[in-house]
Amino acid sequence: MNLQFVKYFVALSETGNFTKAAQQVHVVQSTFSTGIKKLEEQLNCQLFYRDNKLVHLTEEGKILLPKAKQLLAIWASMESTFSVDEAKPFHIGISDEVDFQTLVPYFKTFQGLYPNCQVQVFELPQKELYQQLRTQEVEGFFQKMPPTDTEQYAYKLIRQDKLALAVPENHHMAQKSKVCFKELQGIDFIERKSCSLYNEVKKAFDDEGINPKVVFSAKRDETTKALVASSIGVSLVPDIGVDYPGISFVPISDRKFTRKVFFIWKKNADSAVLKKFLDVKI
Repeated sequence: MNLQFVKYFVALSETGNFTKAAQQVHVVQSTFSTGIKKLEEQLNCQLFYRDNKLVHLTEEGKILLPKAKQLLAIWASMESTFSVDEAKPFHIGISDEVDFQTLVPYFKTFQGLYPNCQVQVFELPQKELYQQLRTQEVEGFFQKMPPTDTEQYAYKLIRQDKLALAVPENHHMAQKSKVCFKELQGIDFIERKSCSLYNEVKKAFDDEGINPKVVFSAKRDETTKALVASSIGVSLVPDIGVDYPGISFVPISDRKFTRKVFFIWKKNADSAVLKKFLDVKI
């Protein structure tokens, strides 16, 4: 069976007019009429009643219509699955507050599935990323919070990482299997004000009456880790399971802080590559 003839059949059933249906599928009317006739011959039945102005489905046509639509839907799904445009660069944004190292497994998995797909990554402030998403300069981006406008934007939770106490390797806490939250009282501490959990951590300090000695304030995870490795202080950072030179990550035994990373995209996006990117499992 010719799939194009099935498309003709569905178009004619929806429009009830040969001229309009032919225009809808972008063929001349003679080609369209021949296609309908051949489909009826292949199925050995009449699919339409014809008059001077409109056509109507026969009982056989009514039976065929839902099956034809299902067939076209399956074909569209197959095309979506196997027709990823790998020649076109796939633009992805990352909020400058997100540690790129946390996303490496995601990108690695995607690249393994689609090795010929060219991914271009842009690290920008969150406000600029939303602007680029609106102008379709990026297909989507990673950030630490879900979008506030959930009518316009969709989102997916990509990963969750617990905060651990990052200490220099030569620190007296580095050999501990875990630490209590109250052990941070008076300790030289590097705060991370840009962290999505900053207010939650600060409230926990206040609730427990804990006053760490803030010696530095850093924005990015990488900056914080570099400061810790230099023995400037300790900090609460996401433990992403990756070793960092000069640092030990010690779990907090009596407090659980979980940092999340989300992927944001426009709800009306129909990119085949984007759909594949969203299907990645890590």
